[in-house]
Amino acid sequence: MNDPCQSTPETAQGEKPSGGKKLSEIDQAKNDSTGKASDVGRQLGFAGIATVWLLGGQVPQAFGNILLIALTLLSAALLVDFLQYVYCSYVWRRFYNEHFNKHNSDDACVDIPDKLSDGIYRFFWAKIILLIIGYVFLLAGALIKLSPI
Repeated sequence: MNDPCQSTPETAQGEKPSGGKKLSEIDQAKNDSTGKASDVGRQLGFAGIATVWLLGGQVPQAFGNILLIALTLLSAALLVDFLQYVYCSYVWRRFYNEHFNKHNSDDACVDIPDKLSDGIYRFFWAKIILLIIGYVFLLAGALIKLSPI
C-alpha cells in the first residue's frame, strides 16, 4: 500500500512535489517540539540561577552587577522557554484543528508552511541566546568572585 505522504518521482517539468506530513505526525511534533533542547536549557537556567545565589550569598547586594545581569538573563531565558511552549501549543493546536476539520482524518497529508514554524523557532533561538549570554556573565562573575585578590 502506498503512503500518500511519500514523495513521488519528479514531474514532467522536473519539479519534485512535496510529500507533506500526516496530521498525526504534526500532532506528535506539537507534543515534542524542541523538547530535549528546552529541557536542557531549563536545567541550565535553574543551575545558573542557583550558582548566582551560591556565588553572591543570600544578600542581593552581594551579587554585584555581573552576577545580577546573569541572574536577569537566565531568568529571562526561563520566561521565554515558558512562552515558547504556550505559543507552540496554540499554533500547533490551531493548525491541527483547522486541517482535521478540513480532512476529517489524522492520516491526511498537509504541507507545513515555513511561516508556521518561524515564530516557534524565534522563541527557541531567543532562549538559547539568552542562556549563552547569561552563562558568559555567570562565568565572568564566577571568575571575579572566586579569583584570589
